[in-house]
Amino acid sequence: MDDSVEGMRLSTLPLPAFLVVALLGCSHAEEEKAKLAEFQKKADERVAQAESQAKTKLADIQKELDDVKAQLTKAKEQAAEAVKSAQSSAEDQAKAAEAALTKARQAFKEKARLELAEANKDLAEVQGKIGKVPAKSKAAVTALMQDIQKQQKAIAKDITAFDAATLDTLRTVDAQVKKDLAVLKAKVRTVRAKVQ
Repeated sequence: MDDSVEGMRLSTLPLPAFLVVALLGCSHAEEEKAKLAEFQKKADERVAQAESQAKTKLADIQKELDDVKAQLTKAKEQAAEAVKSAQSSAEDQAKAAEAALTKARQAFKEKARLELAEANKDLAEVQGKIGKVPAKSKAAVTALMQDIQKQQKAIAKDITAFDAATLDTLRTVDAQVKKDLAVLKAKVRTVRAKVQ
């Protein structure tokens, strides 16, 4: 068949067939456009829904963040108040401890002074009898009396040491006072034995 026969066949086709073919082509394009529009619409809806969910989640996260910030601020305030209270309490306790230490120092000093006064009273009784000591014992008694005076000065120094004593050294100072008082009392007893 040649082109002319083919051309005739086409020209013999009724006009409505061309229209049907053209319409079919157009309707297919219209369907594609409609499908594309439907896909675009669905995609836009999904994007809008995702944006809405993201905004909701962002709002929830922002609310949680604000709550955490408020809790943090409250916790900082409470911590600052606790520190201030602790400092105040520590200062009060330090003052109370210092007052108690001062009272303890005074009590130890008073006790040591009383014991020294008793030893000095015994010594005063003995000193009245020193003049009656025989000549051969007089040198020994005089030496003991000089030792007693040194011991009294040592005890006075020990008693003064209470003023600077700390809680840790208070017992040590008290032990030294007791030791020196014991030595003093022993020397007074020795002098007493020699003068009788």
